[in-house]
Amino acid sequence: MFPDDQPGRDADHRAGVATGGHRVPASRQFLNVIGCALAIPLYYLTTAHSRYPVTLDIIITIAFTELNRYVIEGCRMAFLGRQRVNGPGALQEKQDKEAMYLESQPDSPKLECLAAVVGWREDPSLYGRALESYKASRTCVFLLAGIDGDEAEDQDMVRVFKRVYPEHSAIIQIPEPFGEVAERVRSKAIAQTRHQDQPVGDEEADAIAMQYCIELAKGILVQHNLRIGAPDGVRHLCLKQRHMHKKGIMFTAYIFSLVVADILGVEFLWSSDSDTIVFPDSLERTINTIAADPDAGGASSGLVVHNSQETTVTKLASAVYWGELYLTRSTPACTGTSDCQSGPSTAFRLAALPEILVPWYLQKALGKRMIVNEDRHLTTNLLLRGWKVMFASDVLTATDTPTTMARWLKQQVRWARATHIESLLHPRVYATSHPLLFYGMAKREFGPAIGAIAVIWYFFTSQQLVVFSISDLLLRVLIGCSYNFLRNPDRLTAKGLLWVVPSILFYYIPLPAVHLWSMMTMGADGWGTSMRASGEQARKETLRKAWFETGFFVVWMGILGGVVAKLLGVYFCMVWHERVAAILVSTAVASFGAWRITIGA
Repeated sequence: MFPDDQPGRDADHRAGVATGGHRVPASRQFLNVIGCALAIPLYYLTTAHSRYPVTLDIIITIAFTELNRYVIEGCRMAFLGRQRVNGPGALQEKQDKEAMYLESQPDSPKLECLAAVVGWREDPSLYGRALESYKASRTCVFLLAGIDGDEAEDQDMVRVFKRVYPEHSAIIQIPEPFGEVAERVRSKAIAQTRHQDQPVGDEEADAIAMQYCIELAKGILVQHNLRIGAPDGVRHLCLKQRHMHKKGIMFTAYIFSLVVADILGVEFLWSSDSDTIVFPDSLERTINTIAADPDAGGASSGLVVHNSQETTVTKLASAVYWGELYLTRSTPACTGTSDCQSGPSTAFRLAALPEILVPWYLQKALGKRMIVNEDRHLTTNLLLRGWKVMFASDVLTATDTPTTMARWLKQQVRWARATHIESLLHPRVYATSHPLLFYGMAKREFGPAIGAIAVIWYFFTSQQLVVFSISDLLLRVLIGCSYNFLRNPDRLTAKGLLWVVPSILFYYIPLPAVHLWSMMTMGADGWGTSMRASGEQARKETLRKAWFETGFFVVWMGILGGVVAKLLGVYFCMVWHERVAAILVSTAVASFGAWRITIGA
């Protein structure tokens, strides 16, 4: 799949991947399944048989978060140790057993990477800031910008690229998206072998399509004579192709990244979005968590919001990132089984990509092609093949967040759909991964669903399925906020801290509805939110589409309003007709308020 002219560790490791060198042994898979079975009663005991279930949950989550911090710091120390042992003159200084062990390990990897930044009709000023941010990264030796569109409106991004990187840069128009090429070649290979009565397996067909795409990318680079790797050669490359979707431009960018990396002898790829701003150490400190471990296929960093002061919604969202996402993503990560390498801040070991790119691109779920769960399905494919996936929770990258309630809800629904698809429709991943991945999935999938069903059940029957403890919830909030204040690498300002408590309501009140609606509409396609270019922002969606995408929130808030009225009616000992009136008024007011800030806005 790769030429044999690249010596050393990377070439050997790629060869291992091509022959299935990361398949998880059957004995390990059996133990993982046993562990998953034991996780079910453990989760039941910590919820149904605990007086303080959500407090206990946050304590367990904090413990896993600290363990993850310890693990990633150990990975960095191992990398630094290998760097010292393999550095100039270090062989004469090796006296102890540890040095002898390190000397026997493969050559030290270099902390150099390619960066692939993909997008479509991004706001020009934001795109410029995103590209500029890579200039401060010592780790990035080559930047590849992928633009999913070649029409007049897409030229804004091309002009920004030219302005930010006027020298040692080039722009290439891709005649046909590589995803379509791969699909056609794969189908043709299968048809030919079937005609010859020699059925080809899926993996072999994927390899044929992958090899064809790599050779095609090589030919395009040779045709443009970019002199990649030469002192006066191209170090910043912009690829543009006909508009498809994010997955389509990612596939093309990753193919070219493999080819360019092979030329430069680079082992890692940083993948990000056109609205993401990296800090000087974002790439380096994410990649050094996987650099020393040849079994680590990917990692991602934590996220902060760079437009947090834009609107009330962005201020609340920024506090959500600070208070919730830092903790929730750490639970399975301490065992190298992080289940989502977030799109804005992901690093890959390039050796892991050739085997997974074609099946990732051609993914089908519920009989439909999937295009909106690109980051999670990449992670699933790595875990299925036995690669470790890390979460560098102490590293930060700045991303953009929606500025309105409607756009925020659409984003949350899209993410939730991807989560359901990867968590529920790929059960084999739990056999190839540590049982903690299954435990984290069970908490994430069943908790909000039970909460939503309990609220709806009480609204219609006045019967409680779940007993909520106010003291339990308050203690959970206190412990979670205290821990984040002490340990979260994102140091909120005094003004930012004022939004923490409101953000808890902002996040958790819609969460059960988002969870339930996304589960009911898992097969829905479309990105939901429009891109940030002025032309895209000006487009108006139909009323029917608006109700489909955010109408669930209007209904949910009406139900919550009715539940609150019922509880108050019981507390104040209202007679039945007073309760009915209170429920009707509260339901109507809550529904109207939700409609006003979403569909009506």
